[in-house]
Amino acid sequence: MQPLRHRINPHSFVITLRQIAKHLKINQERILNWETWHNILWVHIEGKGGYFVSYRKLEQWIAACRTLIHSCSNLPALDALWSAILLEAQRYTEDALSRIEAIWQQRYTDLSTRRQN
Repeated sequence: MQPLRHRINPHSFVITLRQIAKHLKINQERILNWETWHNILWVHIEGKGGYFVSYRKLEQWIAACRTLIHSCSNLPALDALWSAILLEAQRYTEDALSRIEAIWQQRYTDLSTRRQN
């Protein structure tokens, strides 16, 4: 199984200044510049300098994981995807990982029920 970073393209995300400011819990006027890099966002914050933000911390990443989970058509594919997610679990916030796990659990239940019928 490919790592998630090869299955999710963060350059397709629509990222706004407001979203970055909300994530960093700062006023958006403090953001002087920001750039999307290959695996990370770079944000220049007034009075602080450059700051890196992982795409995995953004809501779009969770939505992309949800799409991948829902596209799994059988339990082995779902288990393989879940393993890939767990390999990088330390990169997620506790809340994000809990939300992704709930999505995975619901899909696991759906696929298990279909298999039994």
